[in-house]
Amino acid sequence: METLAPPPTLTHLFTLRCAVDPPMEIGHGPFGRRRCVPIMSGSVRGKYLNGKVVPGGADFMIVEEDQTTHVNTNYVIQSDDGAFLYIRTEGTRAGPPEVLRALMEGGPVDPSQYWFHLHVKIETGHEKYRWMNDRVIVGRATRAQGEVAYDAYFLENSP
Repeated sequence: METLAPPPTLTHLFTLRCAVDPPMEIGHGPFGRRRCVPIMSGSVRGKYLNGKVVPGGADFMIVEEDQTTHVNTNYVIQSDDGAFLYIRTEGTRAGPPEVLRALMEGGPVDPSQYWFHLHVKIETGHEKYRWMNDRVIVGRATRAQGEVAYDAYFLENSP
């Protein structure tokens, strides 16, 4: 089938690594098991953005019975040149229940054994980074004990 336009390309925006505290168990609610994972610190490195993760953000996740996890994070990045960027991510971590259980227990798990993709939304008023407000940004994430990391990519039109 012919498409209306060439598919977009992915361009690496940054790699983020952040240290997280152990989750706070909120309990089973109407949508599943709710947990809050505090975001403590981190780094952001890439061609378009370098900086640090400001302490105080969190991931308010929902965990299904089979351990599929829906993440919803809110945090702030401070760029090396002093700009503040508000970051929101939504995504899903899915895979075989035994792999997801191992992740929940903090064990080392090969990222190729599970699916963990994000939609990343950036908001800033800083002139240098304002273009990021209007981009569609996706990420591929990994999870290890005490750390969440992801590579962020923005979509560009193909030539």
